[in-house]
Amino acid sequence: MTKKISFSAFGRDSYYHREWFRKNGFKFDRSSKKWTVYEMPIELAEEFASYCRKYGLTFERSDRVITEFDYADYLWEGQRDNFMKKHEDQVIPQPKNKI
Repeated sequence: MTKKISFSAFGRDSYYHREWFRKNGFKFDRSSKKWTVYEMPIELAEEFASYCRKYGLTFERSDRVITEFDYADYLWEGQRDNFMKKHEDQVIPQPKNKI
């Protein structure tokens, strides 16, 4: 049994692709200004994602939603703890003529 997801596509040029959207079962939601199809098999979503990438449309998939994005971790490529270690105070030897 394949998992069903929702798929939305939008963007400045989505108007020019309206016939393709209608042919593939998308409905236009005026409030969010997105073309959306519900209960889509994942295999078909991959094909639609390729189409959107090809024509520069933005898309969202319900199975790939990022709920919380840690921007600092993204910037440090997940190695923030390694780079942000506490600096150990170095003991600098005193010159012998100043003792």
